[in-house]
Amino acid sequence: MYPARVAVVAKIESELGPVVTSAVRAIRDAIPVYGTLQGAQLADVEAIAYWSLRRLMALWAGGDRSIDDRDHSRFRAIGAARAADGRPLTDVLRAYRVASSVFVRHVASEYLDTLEPADIAELSLGVLDAIDAISEEIIGAYVIAREQLTSNRAQAHAALLDDLLAARHTSPGALADRTRELDLELPSHPDLLVVQSADSGRPMSDDTVESLVLALGLVPPDRSTTAGQRTHLCTRREQRAILLLPNIVGRTAIDSVCTEATLRGCLVERSTIADIGSSSRLAAQALDTAPDHAFDDRALLDQGDGQLLALLTARPTADTSEVVRTVLGPLTEAANEHILQGLSAFIATGTATAAATRLHLHPQTLRYRLRRAQELTGRDPRSAWHRLALDTAIQLRQLG
Repeated sequence: MYPARVAVVAKIESELGPVVTSAVRAIRDAIPVYGTLQGAQLADVEAIAYWSLRRLMALWAGGDRSIDDRDHSRFRAIGAARAADGRPLTDVLRAYRVASSVFVRHVASEYLDTLEPADIAELSLGVLDAIDAISEEIIGAYVIAREQLTSNRAQAHAALLDDLLAARHTSPGALADRTRELDLELPSHPDLLVVQSADSGRPMSDDTVESLVLALGLVPPDRSTTAGQRTHLCTRREQRAILLLPNIVGRTAIDSVCTEATLRGCLVERSTIADIGSSSRLAAQALDTAPDHAFDDRALLDQGDGQLLALLTARPTADTSEVVRTVLGPLTEAANEHILQGLSAFIATGTATAAATRLHLHPQTLRYRLRRAQELTGRDPRSAWHRLALDTAIQLRQLG
């Protein structure tokens, strides 16, 4: 045991919070991937920093540079975890180097008068030895885990979508590396579909999901195909399946397939990769709260339905401007103001004739405007649910 080192370690332990904060800040500044981390991922980085620095201090104070079996096991687990979340291996290893340099500089600058030059040198050598051992364990576990993940394509694709839904993708570069490994070519603005059986309690089996994917003209991940052809992902959550789809499939085709398979769903079109998690929650909550008549003559709810239901159920995420935008769509444009006026009059009066009289129009002109409104919004104002959605959006627009 080295008394001077022990005394310094005791002092550092009392100020370890700021030291770890400095180390994490340096990591986030130096490595772009870590700059995007937040929430649970950032807390994980901080926890690893606390543990690593404490372990390094204990080894240095005792004059021992060798990490033990428990340390090796811990770093293997970290390597496997980073393989699962797609964080690039080079960035992971660099993070340890950055954090270690912050720690060594802190000791050298704050405790130079307390320590001998040999103590500082021994700390630096200990850091190098530790990083060498850490690198070996993390690289080995990372490579094995990545091989396991990519050997079962269906499982690997589902794991990627699970990570996207949980916002565990860390950067465009990390996502690009992962999709390349899995022979995927994901659109930048995919459609997000959450789907369940129309029969309450009937589970979404793997066979049901595969049949759905095939009916949409897509290739399940275990089927033989050339690289770059797979443009979708799917995973299952309890009674539901979640699919990330290319835009070329189209709402009409998806609705038709779901109707044929006795499925109900909610489709959020052209979501960004970063918004996949929030889009999935919006869709799931819509399916939780939508009345049966919201599915009259269709199998799919849309983003407008989701936004309306969030408002009606007083969810914290409800946004009145999003209700207007997603329900009315092109009707909010100045060029379509006359169509919106016709629709509003129809909803207020209940008949095309009465609406035409109110607007001093021929009834046929009013009916034409109603047809155009339906074409532009996908909503039939004669349907109770669609009329509610349209009326709510019109009123919110007038209030806003």
